[in-house]
Amino acid sequence: MATSPAESTTSAIERSFLLLQLVAAADEPLGVRELGRRSGLPRSTVSRLAAQLVELGMLSRSGVGGLVSGPALGTLIPGDEAPPAALEDRLRPLLVECVQRFGESAALTVDTPTGALYLTNVLGPSAIQAPDPTGERLDFHLVAPGLALMTSWDDERLDTYTAAPLPAATPLTITAAATLRDVVRMSAERGYAWADQALDLEVNGVAVLVPGADPVASISLYGPAYRLNPSDRPGLGDALRDLVSEQAPGLLGV
Repeated sequence: MATSPAESTTSAIERSFLLLQLVAAADEPLGVRELGRRSGLPRSTVSRLAAQLVELGMLSRSGVGGLVSGPALGTLIPGDEAPPAALEDRLRPLLVECVQRFGESAALTVDTPTGALYLTNVLGPSAIQAPDPTGERLDFHLVAPGLALMTSWDDERLDTYTAAPLPAATPLTITAAATLRDVVRMSAERGYAWADQALDLEVNGVAVLVPGADPVASISLYGPAYRLNPSDRPGLGDALRDLVSEQAPGLLGV
């Protein structure tokens, strides 16, 4: 027997709400494959419905490509009960300001149990760029935002991390536990962290913690080492720290 238009519409609505519920309940962005597994729906159906929900603003695509709750969901909840926008959406204006003020690419990175996760970035104006890190999850000691995130750790977590072997990505990667501890301590004291070609030769980064961010987050500038280095730009770390400290609380509502 043929399905009536009303039955078809009801089925689509039910499936859409199922996807919304699964995404809202997830602890991390969900890809189409995983959303299909959890919902029991065909991937083609999930992909089609997800695209429609993104277009409506009910879902958004995160910096890592997965699906998260969208800003339009707030229209379903009255008053102050609406959920806040995603961290990357709230802080994007600050990333844009960093690029405009300092002339280098800017990235937002968050602390996760398995590494520093790059949520999103805004590219700088130069034709010569460092690789886009968005979606990558990297060992903390390899990148400036990872070092900045480490300044928020307690002694137990720092002890656990430095007790394990520290893999090297380049000859300049810090692999000695004592040296890494000194770098983290100095970074905490001055409020910013530099990484000197630790992940990629000829690529540097400088990063600061984002005050009031949940989860713990860092904003960084990254680019070619010949342009971005503490010798040629000694005041850059202080300027980035001051800008983020001034603007982030207002954007986060803290």
